[in-house]
Amino acid sequence: MKSISYNKLLNLIARGESGGNYNAYFGHAGNRKIVFADMTVGEVLAWQDEFVRRGSASSAVGRYQFINTTLRGLMEELSVGVSARFDAKLQDRFARQLVDQRGAADYVAGHISAEQFAHNLSQEWAALPRVLGDHPEASYYDGDGLNKARIKVDKLLAAIHTLRHEMPR
Repeated sequence: MKSISYNKLLNLIARGESGGNYNAYFGHAGNRKIVFADMTVGEVLAWQDEFVRRGSASSAVGRYQFINTTLRGLMEELSVGVSARFDAKLQDRFARQLVDQRGAADYVAGHISAEQFAHNLSQEWAALPRVLGDHPEASYYDGDGLNKARIKVDKLLAAIHTLRHEMPR
């Protein structure tokens, strides 16, 4: 069986989270000075810890804005060591893992709706709209003073639909 193609969905998530920049960090989507993609995961974690210690409200880094606790969890789940390079390939692998954890296979199999899957994803990425409930266009984290949805509901659902349509029949 062919694997799920995440490209359109990941590109959409990245556009909302970082403008697609693998070297973005909280408050600095256009960063070009700090090259996280050339660092090891251990160096990124140390940088995040220092960034928060200096007063940042978030430790989010990379194309998908991984916070330090999420990054540590992904390392453990995927058996990635601190010496692994935090390059584009690893960042994409981590993002696919998060998409899987939020129900990609259940959506593709028809066990959950596109709207439920979108809602699940919004709990992972603040730039995505919550889709379900009151104010479906708002971020799941709306009102925290840090986050807002940057992607429209219809764009998110269209990207989600590609997961199922690219699967073999």
